[in-house]
Amino acid sequence: MKRKSPEKKPFEQLTITDDYMFKMVMRNPARVKPLLEMVLKKKIRKIDVVETEKAKETGYNSRGIRMDVYIEDDENTVYDVEMQTGKKRHFGKRFRYYQGTIDVDIVRKGEGVGKLKASYIIFITTYDPFGKDWYMYPFETLCSWDPSIKMNDATQWIVLNTSGTKDAKGHEVSSEIKDMLSYMNDGVPKSDYTKMLDAAVNDIRRNEERRLEYMSINANAGDLIEVGQYSGYVSSVRDNNGLLEDDIIAKFLKIKLDTIKIIRFVITKHPDWDDEDVAEEVLDLMDEGFDVEMAL
Repeated sequence: MKRKSPEKKPFEQLTITDDYMFKMVMRNPARVKPLLEMVLKKKIRKIDVVETEKAKETGYNSRGIRMDVYIEDDENTVYDVEMQTGKKRHFGKRFRYYQGTIDVDIVRKGEGVGKLKASYIIFITTYDPFGKDWYMYPFETLCSWDPSIKMNDATQWIVLNTSGTKDAKGHEVSSEIKDMLSYMNDGVPKSDYTKMLDAAVNDIRRNEERRLEYMSINANAGDLIEVGQYSGYVSSVRDNNGLLEDDIIAKFLKIKLDTIKIIRFVITKHPDWDDEDVAEEVLDLMDEGFDVEMAL
């Protein structure tokens, strides 16, 4: 099966919320360090952007994740900053997966549990995942019966909402954060920091090497449209929940009955995967000529 190539957004139209542009801009410590300091309300002496789109594997035969901007400082703290441009299922579990991946990677290097680094995971979303219209949603581990009791697990998860319009009551965020989120939402820089980000975006747009790299990455990605289509099929199979026979679902979706069987096979084998992960595995199995009847 030949995968369909996605419709590429013209390089000249990329904004800071586009995946490639965000990584290129934030790979520079001088641009990402102010973001961390304004969000975390602390001064950071020195940071090192380990590598953008850092590959992490959580274990043998596991599915890896690719981090947008993975950062370490000189005070035994790690930071992961991610741009999220589309609504995702299992939003909270994505945080959990990134956290687990960071921690396992540290332990694998021979460090004991007590040596786990303090960590911050920041998701910048172009939509409001919680519907409060807040600019920011910070999370930490607290006791359900007495929120004054903290777990002190040295982790914090933060959601920055570019579409935010108000502060949480009693928790006003700074004007610098609001200006940054506004810039990411409408592309109009107002503060010194956002003007610096906008200048970086324009510089990258004019860079021929970056343009060629972007075109190459998109050409090699190749299967985004089909993965999205099959994610819809996976969702339909999940939602059916035994109400209709598989042959009826296949006719309704206009796909082969064997495809439905492969989808069910992957869902059963990996119940914790989201629709996109299942879709990718289904497409890989179909490419390999997988015989689901032999596997059942």
